[in-house]
Amino acid sequence: MTGSAVATKLVSGIAHAHESNLRRLGLMPLVRMVMGLKADVDSLPRPASEGEAASMLASACIVGATRLWGQTKVVYDIDPDLSASLMDMDMDAEFPGEVLRQLPHPNPMFVFREPIEVTNEQGEQAALRGFLVAARPSPNQVISSAAVSEHEGAPYLIVAVVDCYDEKGGVRPYPTHVELFAPTAAGNTTVRKMIDGGAVVREAVVGSEATPGDEALADYIRRLSTVVVAHLLYLCCDKPDIERTATVAPPRKRKGGGRPERSAQVIKIGWRIGPAIRSFHEKVERLRQASVRTGKSVIPHVRRGHPHTFLWGPGRAFKKTKWIPPILVNAALFGEQAEGIVVPVD
Repeated sequence: MTGSAVATKLVSGIAHAHESNLRRLGLMPLVRMVMGLKADVDSLPRPASEGEAASMLASACIVGATRLWGQTKVVYDIDPDLSASLMDMDMDAEFPGEVLRQLPHPNPMFVFREPIEVTNEQGEQAALRGFLVAARPSPNQVISSAAVSEHEGAPYLIVAVVDCYDEKGGVRPYPTHVELFAPTAAGNTTVRKMIDGGAVVREAVVGSEATPGDEALADYIRRLSTVVVAHLLYLCCDKPDIERTATVAPPRKRKGGGRPERSAQVIKIGWRIGPAIRSFHEKVERLRQASVRTGKSVIPHVRRGHPHTFLWGPGRAFKKTKWIPPILVNAALFGEQAEGIVVPVD
């Protein structure tokens, strides 16, 4: 399947699951309300508890996020080698939290061609297939991610799509949707601080019976959050590897006539730097093996990819954050063997 087809299928699955639940309860007007549209909510059935009210608002915001995606249909098609490097990022490297407001495109759907393997809160093998991004300034409001700077400290709303496998290794028919939040507050932070400090938190796991205090659930959410923050940070850094010339599927006519549906805008992320990263690690491994065979005391050491903030402009008053790819430390010690091993930044 193309990146466009995968994204459309994932977003449609998210919308269908939550719309079905809201329709069953007669609460679809909540979607219009959370999107800031006129809606008659006075006559809606009252929730049985505060927990149910929060859950219904969460579902309404998730549906709202899928509709915001439908207005722009931006698809980030992520190179697997770049993904692997991002998830191995130095989690203690500092960066300004406000850099996360610089997402290049509104409400994107991140798509992983090779799903990222995780273990869910039930101890089952699962795979993260992608995640949708919007923004949620308050429990009863969802807005475009492009407007996040207008709401100081507003977090991104992340809807992760996770496939679970059955005992025979087959994919279960209904994926799990995990709602996460990624903060955009100003001030120096690190990926580890964001995640371990609870800044990226779980609001709802649709289709899960686990309790919020479950340590296994916390580990699962921490793993998903690491993937989400690493990829968001990379796209928000200065000059990420973006190919803007990806082919776009032609518009499709709506049933019954009318204006055609908007085409998906597929943007390839990391498909130039990804192969360079893979080649880099292959050469480092060859150097490591050669060092062991020759009895050298210096073993190749790789500094993992990491964000780095540079000061620039008059009086060095401005900041920009770049993602520095993996590099070989003390590469000169390996002479000509290490030539060409540095991965280009741009």
